[in-house]
Amino acid sequence: MKKGLVSISFRKLSPEEIVELCVKTGLKYIEWGADVHLRPENIDRIKAVKTLCEDRGLIPIGYGSYYNAADDFDKFLPNLEAACILGTEYIRIWGGKTAAYDKVAEDNIGRAVSLAKERGLTVCLECHRWTMTEDHVLAVKVAETTGCRLHFQPNPDITFEQNLDALKAMKPHLCACHVFAWEKGNVRFPLETQRRQWSGYAEVAGDVPYLLEFVANDDPVNLVADAAELAYLERLISKR
Repeated sequence: MKKGLVSISFRKLSPEEIVELCVKTGLKYIEWGADVHLRPENIDRIKAVKTLCEDRGLIPIGYGSYYNAADDFDKFLPNLEAACILGTEYIRIWGGKTAAYDKVAEDNIGRAVSLAKERGLTVCLECHRWTMTEDHVLAVKVAETTGCRLHFQPNPDITFEQNLDALKAMKPHLCACHVFAWEKGNVRFPLETQRRQWSGYAEVAGDVPYLLEFVANDDPVNLVADAAELAYLERLISKR
């Protein structure tokens, strides 16, 4: 199992602190966020963090851009360049600004997929509320139409069974899982409290990256326990 961290879980920490936290907790992969840690216009910083990851044995697996496909496509280009410099496998974008179908957004997703493919990258949409990928049926349709991949993360506003059904439908297009334990109202809990749910998700998702995100109270101390729970999940899966 590829175990990692989404850097925006700790926006107040520096990239150097994020790297050391990953080393400490045994998380080898990082999805770097573009909003705070590695802004696309700061090329020197991106290059420095890439070198830091290499020196510490970590892999910058993804670039979490904040490009929204409903916006002008030109805004995607600096994010793509940043991901290429960082050397990631994928670049994550947002699938529109509402849960309704958006033709402009779909067209821009398709353009992003084609351009990224030329650079050896995959484009992923996070299955996020308030975007086209909130509804897994629409998410799958967009993936089939554009060739993008999908990030699964549980929606706290629906049941475990509904989330599981969504994951099953997304499976052919799955890029990674964002791993956290939330309930309605965006209340966060230690990951171990949702061991049953994540065991079920992992059984469906299989061998994809599992990236921890949004720990309880945004406290780096709580990442230690969540990383240990992810390691437990890995052992559990390996026995099946």
